[in-house]
Amino acid sequence: MLILRRVTFVLDFLAYTVLVFIPFYVMICVIEIFNTSNISIILFNMLLLIIEVIGLTFSYYLISMISGSIFFRTSGRTFEKNAKEEPFFSVIVPSHGTPYSILEQTLIGVLNFDYGNYELIVSDNGKLPDVTKKLRKFCVQNNIDYYHKKDERGFKAGNINAVFTYTKGDYIVILDSDHIPVSNLLRKFVSVIKDPNIGFVQAKVSYRNVNRMYQKANSFLYSQFYEVIEAAKDRHGMVLFNGTTGCFRRSVLEEIGGFAEDTLIEDIDTSMQIIARGYEGRFINFIGSYGLVPASAKAQISQLWRWTHGACNILRIRLNLILSTPHIGFLKKFELILNAMAFFSGISIVFFFSLLALMIYLDVPILRPSFFLMNALYLMPLLVSTSFSIITILTIIWEDKKDHFVIRMLHLIPYYLFSLGSFLFLISGVIEGLLLYNTPKSESSVWDRQFNILRNSLLAILYTGLIVLLTLYSLPNEFSFFILGGTISWVFAPIMLIWEEFFPPDKE
Repeated sequence: MLILRRVTFVLDFLAYTVLVFIPFYVMICVIEIFNTSNISIILFNMLLLIIEVIGLTFSYYLISMISGSIFFRTSGRTFEKNAKEEPFFSVIVPSHGTPYSILEQTLIGVLNFDYGNYELIVSDNGKLPDVTKKLRKFCVQNNIDYYHKKDERGFKAGNINAVFTYTKGDYIVILDSDHIPVSNLLRKFVSVIKDPNIGFVQAKVSYRNVNRMYQKANSFLYSQFYEVIEAAKDRHGMVLFNGTTGCFRRSVLEEIGGFAEDTLIEDIDTSMQIIARGYEGRFINFIGSYGLVPASAKAQISQLWRWTHGACNILRIRLNLILSTPHIGFLKKFELILNAMAFFSGISIVFFFSLLALMIYLDVPILRPSFFLMNALYLMPLLVSTSFSIITILTIIWEDKKDHFVIRMLHLIPYYLFSLGSFLFLISGVIEGLLLYNTPKSESSVWDRQFNILRNSLLAILYTGLIVLLTLYSLPNEFSFFILGGTISWVFAPIMLIWEEFFPPDKE
């Protein structure tokens, strides 16, 4: 335990060192760049430097997450196994287009809570008459409050807000329609949220449909979020709600006007507003529900696009709230901003290699100093890739999975390959999100964004091929193999998407 605390201290020191190093690095590079009077060389190198700064900033963020997650497991913070109090809970299950068989399992799970003082409310805005009929009948038979919302305005947040005023509980639990809760979930929430400084509590989520190789690899995305990111954020009460299996103090939700309907990720948006008002978000290292991961690569890309779009929306419309709030300090504000910029990290890597390949092809000098006999240009991708690698290894160590450690390490290969290529599909999400285009208020059907998979995948392959050709044409160059190693893997995601178009996965 003492060793881990020392590791935490070293990682904290390293994270702050990176943060302090960034302005120093910028100053050194700017001096190097402006030693030339060639405008095109200056512009190319300054643009590359901006991308590097984004990546270095996220290196600080990732290192601090590693440190925080280790701190969480050495803090000794425990919760009561069985709280004596039984305050009244309102459990809301929002539903839109979920198959009835899955919905029924979720509702049965809630009805089996080992807790007596709660109500269950289903808020459904689905358009399938057969599902609505069965769902309404099940709710009547089991004394469940059922509401049918006729429009889709506000999407999931609008669905929740439509029934919020009808709830009676002091605490509001949000449970996705495909997540089967564990029986003692409410008792776990009681043991934590009784602290009046806590605005909401997030329980850990696991998944029950990780059967195919793709799903096993894809589960890393979710496991990392809980085992490392959420655990780390608990250190300073900065946990973010992840859309399901979370418990909110009713008075806090009323204070912010209910769930945020301005973005496509109402969970992150709502929790960020709560934290900005001085309340804490807390994490329970306890599996509260078992849900479903996307069954296909196409569904995963759609979900990632929505997250990207929503995060950039938040950056645009909540920046003033974050900066102006007196309730939290500078570093917490900085962390909230980095949360909203999370997808910039991967996309910045795409731009980094693309611009580097173009500069080499055009024979534009890369004006960077050397540190420890290494060109400083390698520093950013090295820090980012090393940090991500450590996070995934810690995830494998800590996650509750049945597969052997070695098998899970092998799952990392398709996970990384798909993740690297998927960023090519998310660039439009960044642009539209920052421009506030296709938001929930536009009433466009953008919740489950559908792409022309064949067209977009072919464009992604052609784009990757262009970068590779530019690099090969520029051989020999000290950066050529570095670029090739960073870009060839991008074709895995579009190839997988094309494969699914012709050979779709079996429905589960």
